Amino acid sequence: MPDIYYFAFPTPTTGGDFVNVEHVHTLQEMGLPATMVVPGQDFDRQRLPGNTRLINQTVFRKEDYLVIPENDPGIIAFAQKVDCNVVVHNQNTLYLFAAIRSIHELDCGRFGTIICPSLGGAAVLQRSGYTGSVNVITPGIPEYFQPQEKTLRIAYSPRKLPAESRAVMSMFRSMYPEYADVPWCEISGMDRMQVANVLGGSAVYAAFSHNESIALSVLEAMRSGCIVAGSNGGAGHDYASDHNGMWVPSASDIVGFARQIHRAIVLFERHGQTNEVSRQGIATAQRYGMPSFRQALADFWKPRCP
Repeated sequence: MPDIYYFAFPTPTTGGDFVNVEHVHTLQEMGLPATMVVPGQDFDRQRLPGNTRLINQTVFRKEDYLVIPENDPGIIAFAQKVDCNVVVHNQNTLYLFAAIRSIHELDCGRFGTIICPSLGGAAVLQRSGYTGSVNVITPGIPEYFQPQEKTLRIAYSPRKLPAESRAVMSMFRSMYPEYADVPWCEISGMDRMQVANVLGGSAVYAAFSHNESIALSVLEAMRSGCIVAGSNGGAGHDYASDHNGMWVPSASDIVGFARQIHRAIVLFERHGQTNEVSRQGIATAQRYGMPSFRQALADFWKPRCP
């Protein structure tokens, strides 16, 4: 049976990193021979699977599969030299095209299979002229993302848009001084369970998404019952509607963003955590549950590892 290797960075930090970890854990639960390979000399043994190994100590067989990220030209160049099957996990189509000169560099002899987390990302690839196999495996939101007893606070992650997040906070306090004391809870340097606890207890999630193929943080916030206000980062065609969030076209529209946060707070004050936007958000995020994720992962890998 072929072995499945997912390339990993030594310490997972981004949503995409945690999605890859979830892929490997789930494949292991299915009984498939999956692990992660990391560069360097050491790695986070608590956050990565127990059988993770160093890539320079791994011998790849011709029948094996190496799953690589889309955003690093050095990793793509490395994969061109490895004598095994290569699968690109394209978690952000913009970053993929920023890492290559042309999609035709990914010749279908070596890079004939790409995984995408969203229908929108897959459509962009197909429009580019890529002729290989494009497979959509949407991420699964773990069940520990769920509403808890909520208080009036705003959760947010500033990592992708630090300047915009500071500006929106300032604009909100300027426009609505009566809410200047509402706490903002920064999500940074947390593991996923800690993130789930913050989101579960927060009334509002301010979404500073940017250049997304799918905004995992937004789906986690929806599943946690937050009223999501802000930008979907361009990924909203898969899940965002007028009913499940309070969206702005861009996080740079700081006036519009502040207004949407105010709308979210007023809605929470009037209707609590059972408000209609939160209910619609939860229903949307449930489409990205673990059962559908496991099924899509099995449909992709089991024919390749019979």
